[in-house]
Amino acid sequence: MTNDNTFEVEASSPPSPRTIGWVWVLYFLTGILGALLTRGIIVSTDAASTANNILAHASLYRAGFAVDLIANLIYIALTALLFGLFRPVNPTLALLAAFFSLVGCTVQIMGELLRLAPSVVLANPQLAHAFGAQQLQAAALLSVILYRSVFNIAFVLFACFELVTGFLILRSTFLPRWLGWWWIAGGIGGLTFLWPPLATSIWPLLLAAGAGEFALPLWLLVKGVESRRLEN
Repeated sequence: MTNDNTFEVEASSPPSPRTIGWVWVLYFLTGILGALLTRGIIVSTDAASTANNILAHASLYRAGFAVDLIANLIYIALTALLFGLFRPVNPTLALLAAFFSLVGCTVQIMGELLRLAPSVVLANPQLAHAFGAQQLQAAALLSVILYRSVFNIAFVLFACFELVTGFLILRSTFLPRWLGWWWIAGGIGGLTFLWPPLATSIWPLLLAAGAGEFALPLWLLVKGVESRRLEN
C-alpha cells in the first residue's frame, strides 16, 4: 500500500525546472544549427540561383531539414514538460497551451515537407525530361515560398500558446509576474502574423516581445529550484 502511494506521488510530481531549462537550451542550439546549415542557399528573388544552390549543397540542405525536424521533436518533448509544470496551476489551461504548441509543431513539420520538395524535384531525372529547367526552378522556389507561408500559420498557433502560457505564469506562485506579462506581449506580437506585412514592418518589436521565450528557460536554469513553490 505504501509503495503504491509513493509511486503515485512520484508519477504526479512536476518535472524539474532545470530539466525544462536544459531541454529548452538543447532546442535553441538545434534550431541555430539548422539555420546555419542552410544559410545562403535560398535566394527568395532568384529561382535559378536557389535551384543551383540546392543542387550544389544537397547534403547540407537535407541535413538542415533533418536537424529542423529534430528541433520540432525536442519542442514536442518540451511541451509535455511544460504541461507537467503548469498543470498544478490550472489543468485546463495547461492542456490548452499544450494543444496550441503541439498543433504548431505539427504545422511546422508538414511545412518542412515543402522545404524538402525542391531537392526531390530538381534531382529527379524523369521530371527533368518532362519539364523545362525554368519550370522546375520555379516549382522549387514556389515550394520554398509556400514553406515560409506555412510557418506564418505556425507562428499564429505559437502566439496562442504564448498567450495561454503567459496567463499561467501570472497565475502561478513559482515564477515572477513580469515573465508572464512578457510572454503575453510575445503572444500578442505573434498574432500579427495573421497579416504578415504587419509582422514584417514591426519585426524589431516582435523580437523584443518574443525574447520572453529566452528569459523563461534562463530563469528556470538559474533560479528555478530556489523559487519553485508549486500549488498544492
